[in-house]
Amino acid sequence: MTAFLIRIDRETGRRGAEKDWALDASCQIEAQRNWSINNLRADLRSLLEEMGNTIIPLGNGSDEGTSRWMKAAGIAINEEHYRKVANAKDIDRRTYTNRQHQDYLKPEEVLECEKFRIQDTYGMSVTPELVEQDDGGRLIKKIVALEAILAAPGEMVTDDQGREFIPPPAIVAERDKSERERLAICTDWSNHSTAWLMRHRLGLRAVLVDLMAGVEIKGDEVMIQALADFSKRNASHVKGILNLTIPLSESALWILGQYLWQLGLSTESRRPMEDGQRVRYYRLNTSDVEFIQKVLDYRQRQREEKKRKRQESLELQAAYAARMQMQYGVEQRRTCAEAQRGKLVQVSPLHPCTSAPMLSSSPSTPPINEDGSNNWGGMDTEAELSDSWWERVKYYARLAIERVEYGVDAVKELLTTPTIDERCGVMLEFEDVEPLKFGQLIAAAPDWVQWMG
Repeated sequence: MTAFLIRIDRETGRRGAEKDWALDASCQIEAQRNWSINNLRADLRSLLEEMGNTIIPLGNGSDEGTSRWMKAAGIAINEEHYRKVANAKDIDRRTYTNRQHQDYLKPEEVLECEKFRIQDTYGMSVTPELVEQDDGGRLIKKIVALEAILAAPGEMVTDDQGREFIPPPAIVAERDKSERERLAICTDWSNHSTAWLMRHRLGLRAVLVDLMAGVEIKGDEVMIQALADFSKRNASHVKGILNLTIPLSESALWILGQYLWQLGLSTESRRPMEDGQRVRYYRLNTSDVEFIQKVLDYRQRQREEKKRKRQESLELQAAYAARMQMQYGVEQRRTCAEAQRGKLVQVSPLHPCTSAPMLSSSPSTPPINEDGSNNWGGMDTEAELSDSWWERVKYYARLAIERVEYGVDAVKELLTTPTIDERCGVMLEFEDVEPLKFGQLIAAAPDWVQWMG
């Protein structure tokens, strides 16, 4: 709607209104002048006509032929979109991340980002069928909710008043924690733990474990009836937490079907003969279970790989710190790089960083320099350094390694952005990760020490 109001050209992406503040002021004045939305019809009509659209007046009656034609057109448009996403060019994660911060993307770039998101989410090759099944990202949200309820809950805890609580699984708590850290200002969080607790109180986990194992149900089982009764008694809470309306007149199987739909599952039935009568048995759709199981396995592998890389990173940092200690026996006063959180990192004499005698582990006040400033050109020694500083150093080190092949000037230009301490850290990380390329850089630029100043 914002793009429409500021008149963005649909083909070139060029904006018609260049002053956002003027547009905002105009909208506020117009909103105060027209209290009813009906008064904006004339303005909307003029805007649509200026953008090259044609408005056709229609009566109050319905046209079945036009309705079928519009429905067919919508299906054709959706199928074309699925095909374009599947055939879009592949991009890497860095390109995808950079595009998320851009105000405007070309149509082909939008398709490329959508393809990357689907492939990264499900770990499968993107096909038109998978794009349709993804439904704009709605399916993965259902699968994540299913993954949460299938996970084993934590151990029972008791508060000071003797009340017992069941904590959510680690993956659910981590999602809430990461969301609050990422959106610290926002208070409208998703509260995944609350949704998990409601499904757990419903007894949905026990039902799902049996259904995922291939067990068939008839609907008259005790746990199915208990789930339906609890849902009807707490219909208002189910509506507020899970956004699901529970009619009191519906059957237990219908209520269970609604919960399964929220988790991306569906059922299929068969009617065998028993004692001269046909009895209907329900089970989960086999294709849905197979697909979701593949996605859950992929997500589990991703978590294990992420955990392994984090552990390897910590081990490498600890080994680097020990190697520097054994080789040089001095710590870095003006921190050039962080080898392990909570420890100081040693520095090579080859690098232009001032070394000092061994310092204590607690923060200290550096001596006053001749000009009256503390820790001239650097930063004070701290027992714990932020992870963000080290991540920034490693990021610039990777960029420097990539730019070596473009020449010394490219690396020199890159190192003008970081601070003095970060430049030292970049060179240390560069030497540790790519010693051969680091040697090439030193040979091509013997005066590289001057860059650090």
